[in-house]
Amino acid sequence: MSTKPLLSEILESSDVRKRFIAATETRHRVQASLMMETISMLYNAVESHRHLSRVINRYVIETETSLTTAMSTLFTSIGFMMRADIYQQSFYLLSILNRVYSQNVDYLVTGLSAQLQDCDSLAAEAHVTIIIAQSTVISATERDRLQLLHDRLVYLQKRLIVFHSMLDNAALSSPHQWHYFPDRLLIDDCNRVFQNVNESLKYQIGWLDDFIPTATYVVSRVDAIVFSNMTSLRTDMSSLSKCLTSYKEELAHLRDRLHSMSTNFDAEFAYEPPVAMLSKFGSGGEWLEKIANGYISDDYSKKQLAEKFASDSESEVTTPVSRLYNDIEMSLFSKVTSRIDEQEENMVSFYSDLLKGVTSLQRYMFVNDTSLEQFMRRLSIWRMPTANFQNSLVSLSVPLL
Repeated sequence: MSTKPLLSEILESSDVRKRFIAATETRHRVQASLMMETISMLYNAVESHRHLSRVINRYVIETETSLTTAMSTLFTSIGFMMRADIYQQSFYLLSILNRVYSQNVDYLVTGLSAQLQDCDSLAAEAHVTIIIAQSTVISATERDRLQLLHDRLVYLQKRLIVFHSMLDNAALSSPHQWHYFPDRLLIDDCNRVFQNVNESLKYQIGWLDDFIPTATYVVSRVDAIVFSNMTSLRTDMSSLSKCLTSYKEELAHLRDRLHSMSTNFDAEFAYEPPVAMLSKFGSGGEWLEKIANGYISDDYSKKQLAEKFASDSESEVTTPVSRLYNDIEMSLFSKVTSRIDEQEENMVSFYSDLLKGVTSLQRYMFVNDTSLEQFMRRLSIWRMPTANFQNSLVSLSVPLL
């Protein structure tokens, strides 16, 4: 007779299964290593949840230590640093440059520019008069206007001859002398324009010397080259006038740029923690501690513990943690990354524009004048910024240059 049917019948009709489970439970309670393994796993789970809770409380919930406050403090600190470079450095430099220009250069530039514009208008008027003179006798008034153009061109020629020496003398009388002084007003192509005007003036004055005495009667046909030279002179005088005033325009542009920069600081950084998700996350921690304490105090068997984890851990712990992390990552971390990228872009733009503006002004200075270069080296961007998250200040330590 086979023993298999007999054993199956005994297993099905007795409490062997229950007694086996009870024996296993007893073994896991009595054998210290197995007991401690289970308790250690429970402790690690509870402590991990507690640690995560502490991290969230510190960096997300508590105002004093939250990442939101830290970011606001950082952006405020950077704003203070950049404002210092604007108000304590840049506007101070600009005030020196404006004062030097207005006291020592502006009268020369304005006077010469006005003469160039006056000659330009008279030359345009003379162009018409000369055309008329080829077909009819011009009036005494028109001849006087031609003579006026001649005299103004002579006067302009004299002023151009002494312009550079007068500019050098003005630099000597400046409070800063050769420093912060735009001695090289004629930069880039302006030197060529200056020479063109000088050469054209010689030709135009000589031609008017010959033409004006003959204008009491109808003159013979005037060569087209005369009109071409007059037009070229007017073009060059207009260009020279712009050259002379370009430095003043550079100062105004830098001033306007600094004013626009000074309002472009946003230190606000807000984040609202998800209250409902945080509550569910906290309940998950309480659930972990409850079943851990229940197992330790013998309220739950290991089988019951395993069943609770199998049936409830995902809904009570895993899912709330995942949802909270995803929300923080999308709503806070992504926002932090975006704002830092934006701040970096603003700082690069700010200092690039400032350095470009000052570098552009440097072109007008004496070759050996390093005043603007020294200003640029004092900017905070060349030092290692260290943010103090306790008092919204940025300290500048080791120079990077």
